[in-house]
Amino acid sequence: MMRLNSKNALFIVLIVALVLRLGAVIFSKGYMANDDHFETVRIASEGMQHGLLDENDHLIWRSDKPHQIGRSPLYVLSLYAVMKALTWTGIERPDPMMYFIRFIHALFSLVTVWLGFWYIRKTTGSIRWAAIGGLILAAFYLMPYISVRNLVEVVSSNFLIPCLYLAWLGVEKKDSRFLVLSGMLGGLAWMIRFNTGLAVVPIPLAIWYLTHRFRAAGYFCLGAAIILIFSGTLDYIYLGGFGRSTINIFKSFWYVVDSPPLPHPVWLYALVILGVFIPPFSLFFIGSIFNRSVIGKHLIIFSSAALFFVAHSLIAHKEERFMLPILPILIILGVIGLHHWLSGPVRYRFLRKAFKYSAIPAVVLNIIILPLFTFNYAHKGMVEPFVYLSKQDDITGIVIDRLERRRFLPVDYANLDEPVYTKLDRWDQLAKLPEEEPISDGANYFVIFSDDIHEVHVDSLETVFGPLERVFHSPPSLMDRILHFLNPRYNHLNESWVYKSIGSTD
Repeated sequence: MMRLNSKNALFIVLIVALVLRLGAVIFSKGYMANDDHFETVRIASEGMQHGLLDENDHLIWRSDKPHQIGRSPLYVLSLYAVMKALTWTGIERPDPMMYFIRFIHALFSLVTVWLGFWYIRKTTGSIRWAAIGGLILAAFYLMPYISVRNLVEVVSSNFLIPCLYLAWLGVEKKDSRFLVLSGMLGGLAWMIRFNTGLAVVPIPLAIWYLTHRFRAAGYFCLGAAIILIFSGTLDYIYLGGFGRSTINIFKSFWYVVDSPPLPHPVWLYALVILGVFIPPFSLFFIGSIFNRSVIGKHLIIFSSAALFFVAHSLIAHKEERFMLPILPILIILGVIGLHHWLSGPVRYRFLRKAFKYSAIPAVVLNIIILPLFTFNYAHKGMVEPFVYLSKQDDITGIVIDRLERRRFLPVDYANLDEPVYTKLDRWDQLAKLPEEEPISDGANYFVIFSDDIHEVHVDSLETVFGPLERVFHSPPSLMDRILHFLNPRYNHLNESWVYKSIGSTD
């Protein structure tokens, strides 16, 4: 039997992580949430199709004015640069571009797995527990799926983990270079997702507490200050004002506090975290973190996760995905907490037995649902009709029927040089459409989104545009079906059809 050591254990962990993420790269298309596409990929993609900058050489961000944008341009510009490079290789459609973009994100996420393994290995002295932690980071049911997403919450966490690791290493080795670099990575995590800054704020305080030296904390702050200047300069170039996005995010913060669009109780995130890690196992996994020894030895990463969690819990506006930046930290801390608890004196044997019986079903359930997430083509029916249209060369106009439910549309997947489409939102709009919308007068393609009555939509369209024939149908993905079944009011089935005017059939 192969003897487990740091090298082969890490190799196995990284291979598992890579294989699962490659599966997600190939099969987990689409987008998880609206921000996963419309505030990231869509901006870059439309920049490729219609131009990135306006007449003042400022960034075009959908309908927002440059001085209103509350996000750093960094991530969008990075996506744009990747897309631009891909066009030089002959890849011009968004759909194949996204395979490469997901692949880059997958490789980037391996850094979190790698550093998580080494942090657990060096702080616990156990290869076995490092391998356990690495495998959870690699194969926890959410990790491969979110690792290839374009959510800024996820991307920022890939900077946050190296930031925390280097901060710890700088304290351990008393090396200012690690602390400066840690501050720079923390600044980049903040640039990608401003809220992740809440996880960065306590780091210099923890460094000072552990070293009793203001200078050590100052080195971290120096690195962060370099990135703050870089961020402000980027805003000045692309948004027309130094630090513009930071100012705007603080303005929007007060709006969220005063009248939150999605208000939830203070305990929501506690339930989310316990639910994500599969109860009752999660009670032991998360509960083991709150040990004085664990907190004291891992103050840097604990304080980072704690402030982030507490601050978000106190803000009324809550969305479950907001917890994603600290998900890897919680996994690392949970593994360390379990190691400390199970390696310590045998107390309360019934609790250890209860933990054992909770861990087995948690592992089994994780294995069952891991493929569902890893190969989840989210919003498949929203994306596929536009992918189909991107392959057609005879489009004169497109009518998009979203009468049942108004929704965001990833039309950039159609790769149109001009936005030759009309959105149909109301039944009474249909009869007036040819008169009010010049594009629809010459429309030859029709995209219909419907959960179960698409034939009614076809009949209505034919009364205005004449006979149509179906040329494409996208059923919902398995996960879309499951989510729709669980909550049909808020989770669209996302089934879609593409019809073509018979008069324009070749």
